[in-house]
Amino acid sequence: MTSEYESKEIKLTVDAAGIATDAAAGEVNEKSFWFKSREWIRSIGAEELGIERIPEEMRTNQNPSDLFTVFFSANCNTATLALGFLGPTLFGLGWWDSFCCLLFFNLLSAAVPAFLACFGPKLGLRTMIIPRYCFGWWPAKVLAVLNCINQIGWAMVNAISGASVLYDVGDGDLPLSVAVLIIGLCAIILGLFGYKILHLYDRYSWIVMFICFIILAGFGAKHFINVPMGSGSLEASNVLSFSTAIIGFEVAWLPVAADYGVYMRETTSDRKSFTYAFLGFFTSQLFVELLGAAVGTLSVSSDSYFTDAYDARGIGGLIGASFGAYGKGARGFGKLIEVLLGLSCVAVITINIYSLGLSVQMVTQKLMVVPRLVWSLIGSVIFLAAAMAGRDHLEEAMENFLLICAYWIVPFSTIIIVEHLIWRQGYKYDLNAWNDRTKLPYGIAASVAWVIGTVLSLLCMSQAWWVGPIAAGIGSSPYGTDISWILAFAATAVIYVPLRIWEQKKWHMFG
Repeated sequence: MTSEYESKEIKLTVDAAGIATDAAAGEVNEKSFWFKSREWIRSIGAEELGIERIPEEMRTNQNPSDLFTVFFSANCNTATLALGFLGPTLFGLGWWDSFCCLLFFNLLSAAVPAFLACFGPKLGLRTMIIPRYCFGWWPAKVLAVLNCINQIGWAMVNAISGASVLYDVGDGDLPLSVAVLIIGLCAIILGLFGYKILHLYDRYSWIVMFICFIILAGFGAKHFINVPMGSGSLEASNVLSFSTAIIGFEVAWLPVAADYGVYMRETTSDRKSFTYAFLGFFTSQLFVELLGAAVGTLSVSSDSYFTDAYDARGIGGLIGASFGAYGKGARGFGKLIEVLLGLSCVAVITINIYSLGLSVQMVTQKLMVVPRLVWSLIGSVIFLAAAMAGRDHLEEAMENFLLICAYWIVPFSTIIIVEHLIWRQGYKYDLNAWNDRTKLPYGIAASVAWVIGTVLSLLCMSQAWWVGPIAAGIGSSPYGTDISWILAFAATAVIYVPLRIWEQKKWHMFG
């Protein structure tokens, strides 16, 4: 027997999705398949709601410190370690220039997703609903599709990074595909349950992972190498390219940042929300990425023990070698730490799975009929298949996917932030318009600015498979210099402001 509160929640959910209602009586059809499926979802303790706005009466006294723990846990993993690892191994940087890049560009870019995290408590809206207020109804759907791809890609990268460590635990005998499957299944179980379970897990898991990374730092410190800093135009080119990867890693959080505060009270202070979220992003990424850069220096060690381990099992091999250099006993203890580090990616994959289900519902109202849990499950199958197929290409996946994220998300985030700071200070959003296209702007200004900003990013990109003409003309590197995020940010802001003013004057649609 359901309580009055639960019945009210059921009716709100079904009505908000526009499903299973009796048009004549205006009541919920309790015999419908999807109604019963939502009842079952609630009965197992999973979250029933999808992209529907969370009204004030359904908010809880959830502490804003949960924004710190959820984002710290999600970034305290081997994928973050692998990003720092790219500094010495892929971009040819030394220790101190890697350190400076990681410190400065994380400090700069962590503010972007932290800014969006404040929208969850204030509006009760999921992140990818917010673009409707500047991009309009149809363009926002395109962004939702891109974010679906984004979350599947990140889940794939995260699973492979964790699997590469588990692969080393088995001394190469545990197939990478099986390691990916183990991590993926653990994450899927948590991700399907949704908001409450996800926060509960992240509230404590970061402590274990943080201790494991400290232990790794302690064992590896003796062997890390102070690779000298480069100089000249090639060094500048490598620094800018590495900065794009760092920023791409940070801003990739923007399309999901507000999803994890929607049940907090609307009276939650912006200062608290921003501070907790910023510290969650910045401190976790800086610490783990610096450790990754240090581990990366072992790839050029004069000791063949480390270089052989790297050639055989990549980053996982170097982590294992950091313990193995102290003897058999330390190697055994190291395997325990590696198992925990491999499973650290579960925290972030659960977020990928959860937010993926929300973005799918945004593509069309017809998909809102199907509960988020179902879409998350379908997305999980897709990412597992992709991760198992690409299991041997972690560094290539990291390099390509990190930068691709920056190419479209930087212009996107610029528009969201400029819109809020100039036109919507004080959260001037019509909360009744979130799912009503007649009350939303056409999105011409945002769409034009975003397309131009993204095209400029592509012209400035430097990838193994494509070097843009602008990037190719800068610096002495044969791969050019990636300045995509700098130009995209500036150009998008300059183009969007006058176009948005024109759009408002012409159609008087604000939303």
